Amino acid sequence: MKITTTRFGVIEIDDSSVIRMLRGPIGFEDYKNYCLIQHRPDTSFRWLQSVDEPSLAFVVVDPSQLFEDYNIELSDADAEALHLKRAEDALVLTIVTIGEGGKEITVNLAAPIVINANELIAMQVVLQDGRYPVRQPLTTVREEKSDQGSDRTALATEAA
Repeated sequence: MKITTTRFGVIEIDDSSVIRMLRGPIGFEDYKNYCLIQHRPDTSFRWLQSVDEPSLAFVVVDPSQLFEDYNIELSDADAEALHLKRAEDALVLTIVTIGEGGKEITVNLAAPIVINANELIAMQVVLQDGRYPVRQPLTTVREEKSDQGSDRTALATEAA
């Protein structure tokens, strides 16, 4: 199927790769069909692109690649809604926000998007335990992990 995007133009995606959200992301509840786009192969950042709204796309990242101790527990109701029988079947992504000019880069660890990787159904889950912030600075983690001391602009460029 072909979809139109404002960022990537017209792209071809496989119908079977469409992720169907049970309810759209917070603030965008009416938009429930998405695809993941790996814009550049040299980055862990991807785009969660709406199939139905060309201008709606979120930069996302697997938080376990950046935060070794990031671990969530889904309620039984959420696991059931997603048809998750094993934790290994869940793909967890967090939404990244890049401030103007890349000066502030944060990741929402408090409301990850959980995808059943087998059935491609998903939902944004608001964690209730208060362990993780909505705006976790990402640049600090990257700077600590980088031997070269990559700066914020490099991270913003990587995400774009």
